[in-house]
Amino acid sequence: MLSKKTINPQALEVSVVQRRTPKTLSLMGAVLAVLLLGTGCETTTTTSESGGSSSSAGGNVQLISDFPEQVVIPTYKLLVEKSNTLKTKVDAFTADANVETLKAAQVAWTEAREPWEQSEAFAFGPAESLGYDGDLDDWPVNETDLKGVLKGAAPISAETVEGLQTTQKGFHTIELLLFGSDNNKTAADFSDREKQLVQQLATAFDQTANDLVTSWSEGIDGNPAYKTVLATAGSEDNSAYPTSQSALEEIVGGIIGCLDEVGNEKIGEPLKAKTTDDLESRFSHTSATDFKNNLIGAQNAYLGKSKAGTSGASLSAWLAEKDADLDAQIQKELQAAIDAVAAIPAPIEPKISEEAALAQMQSAQDAVLTAFSTFEEQVLPLVESS
Repeated sequence: MLSKKTINPQALEVSVVQRRTPKTLSLMGAVLAVLLLGTGCETTTTTSESGGSSSSAGGNVQLISDFPEQVVIPTYKLLVEKSNTLKTKVDAFTADANVETLKAAQVAWTEAREPWEQSEAFAFGPAESLGYDGDLDDWPVNETDLKGVLKGAAPISAETVEGLQTTQKGFHTIELLLFGSDNNKTAADFSDREKQLVQQLATAFDQTANDLVTSWSEGIDGNPAYKTVLATAGSEDNSAYPTSQSALEEIVGGIIGCLDEVGNEKIGEPLKAKTTDDLESRFSHTSATDFKNNLIGAQNAYLGKSKAGTSGASLSAWLAEKDADLDAQIQKELQAAIDAVAAIPAPIEPKISEEAALAQMQSAQDAVLTAFSTFEEQVLPLVESS
């Protein structure tokens, strides 16, 4: 079992800004400043469903209370369900390596990506400050050091995995081991040490996924559940979110950061290079599916819902009260981005140099960045004037 890390106030305090790109960081500062200076609203105290009281300005108390309960935790619970299946299938493969058990493990890996990628629109709080994001999904894989582990003679154990860099474990190292660098690995290709390592990695991955959802729903090592930290924004003793507006800023920032990453990095970098080197899930040939799930996650975060069927107060409704047309525009642009990404020929990896595929990649990038720009250029002015 992996050792659990301790939540501390300092870690929580920096969670708002750690994940931001420089452009987004500047934007977040602007958002926060606008929200703090522009509301001029009466401050009331409301008891949230999470059991805490929060300072209300702008009608966002229900939103920041519902967001973890109806969006974050249900999505992470789906991740835990899938991570447990991945562990089970990898265990079965390493016990009896054959075509069927390898295929089952590969399918389980692919299915675990869906809830994780949909969670990246809210990868703040414990995912960032406690390092769960890095442990689960750092990339690219450090293939050089990974080969060193596989060539070594020391027994591969849970302690071995705990001592690895984040670029030697998590989704993409498991992906490389299961699929191979050219997406053509067979059960007969596995060495004994590869089987030992992938089994230990899958076990550690499942534990980290469980720790992540526990950190939000119950808290870890005596620290408060992060759902309560978010829902009690504005309380005197809440150093992570001194105002309810700062919690709303975190939610908005998560969506903007996700759109930025998909448009400018995940699609943008491979589009410029015209190679698979920067495609995140290139070993399994599922990078285009990642794009789509990231955007569905951003859409879910905006609409206040999850794939599990839960829903609550939403940023969409919050915005619609101020500008219904803009809310409708954002919803249309998010769906257009999802549709444009779905039109990318999949798998994109073997087609990355084809003109037709690159044209679809360009269209998808344009659609994603259109939604990103709307948040940046139209939502912010509306907030400034509200």
